[in-house]
Amino acid sequence: MIFEITGKVQHLIVLGAGASVDYRLPTWKELSPLISERVKSDTKGEYKFHKEILNWLDSIGEGKKYETLDECIVYEAVASDFHDNGPDIENQIFLITKDIFDSAYNENNTGWIRSLNEKILYNAEQLESSIAFINYNYDGVLDKNFLDFDYLPAKNKLYLNKARLEKLHYATADVLYPHGYFSEESTVRISHLNKHAQTMKDGNGNHLPVVSCHESFKHAVVPRFGNTNGHKLYILGLGGGLEVNLNNILFKEKISEIHITVWEGKNKNEIINFLSNKFKVSLELIHTYSSCNELIDACF
Repeated sequence: MIFEITGKVQHLIVLGAGASVDYRLPTWKELSPLISERVKSDTKGEYKFHKEILNWLDSIGEGKKYETLDECIVYEAVASDFHDNGPDIENQIFLITKDIFDSAYNENNTGWIRSLNEKILYNAEQLESSIAFINYNYDGVLDKNFLDFDYLPAKNKLYLNKARLEKLHYATADVLYPHGYFSEESTVRISHLNKHAQTMKDGNGNHLPVVSCHESFKHAVVPRFGNTNGHKLYILGLGGGLEVNLNNILFKEKISEIHITVWEGKNKNEIINFLSNKFKVSLELIHTYSSCNELIDACF
């Protein structure tokens, strides 16, 4: 499948679950116990397949059958025990996940997207036309925050930055959701994202247009107008799914340098060597950061 970038994009920002942590959303590892808690406290029958979901969740964890929830979903949904209702159980898990995201989300005036917005606001020559996203998250964090300047004081909006903000009001960036995404909430006032959710499942009714990373198709990232200088790749919060996700993305243009967040305790050298081998980028052109904000502040 082709993800066609409409502008002359230099900066490709890849987002994993860790990129949403600034906005109080859970990582994959944190999600399983939250789903279990929701199911166990569901005395009103809001969700279906309680027993099945809890059995699936019991198989996840260190030393267990599956390491992560998304790995569990893709295999259990086609297991012989769930031949007829596997997809329905899977969709219930995704529906619960959406509810968790909706209730956990919290505005953050110091989040990395706000920092990026500031960089774009005060850089009149580039950025708003040279950024695109590859977003592995199902949530609406990017929709709600990217190029949103409503937090600015009235004086800044009406006098100091009026011309610039009027221009940015119409700016958009391309974003690929390789695994699909949950429907936008009506509270999203205006989207600055040209969304591509090309990995879809067939189905009816409440079937959600999302899939596990283990089911995602391969996507080719192709600039419409070419880009002779290559892309700079920024990888934010893409933890345990780094290899399985990036191995499904093919870039037509070369990757000129890589910037990535690596949380404490992760094998930094192993990650750097994987990126170097995959993208044919020398080790000195791969830079690591301890947080999303640190990466944004250093790179833009």
